[in-house]
Formats: sequence, C-alpha cells, structure tokens
Amino acid sequence: MIAPIVIPDATARPAEYVRALLETLGTHDALAVYRDTPARVSRICEGLDDDAWLRPMGAGEWSAVQIVGHLLDVDIVYGFRWRLALTLDEPDYPGYDEKRWSMLARPPIPVLLAAFSGLRAVNVALLANLDETAWCRKAVHGEQGPEDLRRMLDKVAGHDLAHCNQLDRTIAAVTR
Repeated sequence: MIAPIVIPDATARPAEYVRALLETLGTHDALAVYRDTPARVSRICEGLDDDAWLRPMGAGEWSAVQIVGHLLDVDIVYGFRWRLALTLDEPDYPGYDEKRWSMLARPPIPVLLAAFSGLRAVNVALLANLDETAWCRKAVHGEQGPEDLRRMLDKVAGHDLAHCNQLDRTIAAVTR
C-alpha cells in the first residue's frame, strides 16, 4: 500500500498548507518535477477503463478524472498568476475553491490529458526562460500572502507530487 502524502486545507490552514507542499518537494528540482508531471500522470493512468477513471477510492475522495482535472485547473490558475507577477508590480490575486472547481464539466479523457500536457508545456516554456530578476518578482496571494515566482513554482511542484501520490493510491484502490 502506498502511504498518503497529507496536505492541510489551503483555505483553513494556509501557512501549514504551504509548509507541507515545500516539505513534499524537499530537495527535488521544482522545474523538473513540474515539467515531468504530465508524462508521469499519463504513465500512472495508462490502461484505465472508463469506470476506473470515474471511481474514487472512497467516500469524499476524488476520482482519477477529478485529480487530473484539478492538475489542469492549477495550471490555468498558476499560469495566470505567473503572468500577472511578470507584468505587474506586486499584483494581488485570490485563492479559489478547488473542491467546487473539481465538480465542473471535463472533456473526454484523451482531450483532458492532452490539454494538461499542452498547457503544462506552455507554462514550462515560460518558466524555463526566466532570468534571476524575473524569478524574484512578487505577487500577493489573498490567503497566503506575498510570494515570488520561485516560491510559487516550489508550491506547485510539491502539489504535483502530492496529487501524483493521490492518483497512484486512487488507481490502486479502484483496479484491485
């Protein structure tokens, strides 16, 4: 059995949430984790049938399609936040309700995977070409306070690792 990575609720405990994501990332290279996640997700989900994609591992848990959809949502959100930070001086941006977003309609699985991979590639190209000055640009998260682009990427990479763990556990549970 795969041990779960536990991440506190972002809205209820923002400082603990950030700390848990950074601890999950540990010494991993954040950009490499971020870049490699779509391929990892595709490998994890390879061969799932329609029923397995839609079944959560238990009550109150997300299905594989909701987890992958959430990873896509995060890329939409962070891609926007990074672009704000790069083009405005210390912009503010709100948090968002990931649980409500997870209930939004999704395209068919192949389209969802392709959209996640494509958007991630666009965001990786942006990040891979930043200079040191750009990495230090800041923005203000409505719940978590000021953060620079490096901190944002570290959080997303830790988030990727936590959700890949969740995806591994979900698929193990629904394909037994």
